[in-house]
Amino acid sequence: MRTESHQAGFSLLEILVAFAVLALTLGVLLRIFGGGTRTAATVDEYTRALTLGESLLTTVGVTIPLQPGETEGDIDEHYHWRLQIDPYPVSPELLVTEARVPPPIQPWWLELSIEWGDADERRSFHLQTLRTQRTEATAHPTQPRVPFR
Repeated sequence: MRTESHQAGFSLLEILVAFAVLALTLGVLLRIFGGGTRTAATVDEYTRALTLGESLLTTVGVTIPLQPGETEGDIDEHYHWRLQIDPYPVSPELLVTEARVPPPIQPWWLELSIEWGDADERRSFHLQTLRTQRTEATAHPTQPRVPFR
């Protein structure tokens, strides 16, 4: 008497192919998620540098003197900044009013650059703005101010 045993299951070759497909799929997924993590870290560095740059620009005229020249420094030993301040060129027709009085403000052009990162992966960006300053003639007026009504 002969009995045939028929076993159902996967062959060794089918299991190896399934593991190969799984390994390739996991490899692609890890690259996708790893790239997303790196991108999020880079965005975080840019956001922090932008916040520090805007904060530095608000201190110009308060703790950083508003005068022509270049100033630089470091923040947290990770970010290096450089600030260039120049007088903003104004048209000669605008320099004297009809009353032959110089304008009450001096415009300044501010350029701030912030750099960070390793030597082989250096990152940077630049901020520019126009800042005005009251001139000496209007900084201490001889006549009292009249409030707006």
